[in-house]
Amino acid sequence: MNKYQKVVLLIGVVILILLFGKTITRVSFGVMALLGKGLIVVAATIFIIYTLKKKANKKPKQ
Repeated sequence: MNKYQKVVLLIGVVILILLFGKTITRVSFGVMALLGKGLIVVAATIFIIYTLKKKANKKPKQ
């Protein structure tokens, strides 16, 4: 490759990153947000089950 082909290739790569970079960033942030929400739901569910089991064990036996 000569000097001009390398320059054109770099310009093309920069243009592609500018065009598709925002889309890729939005998708990656969307995936991270879904994973975060999933972790919160799982943690809340485990906490609720744990507290319910703890309360069931503390009930006085009659």
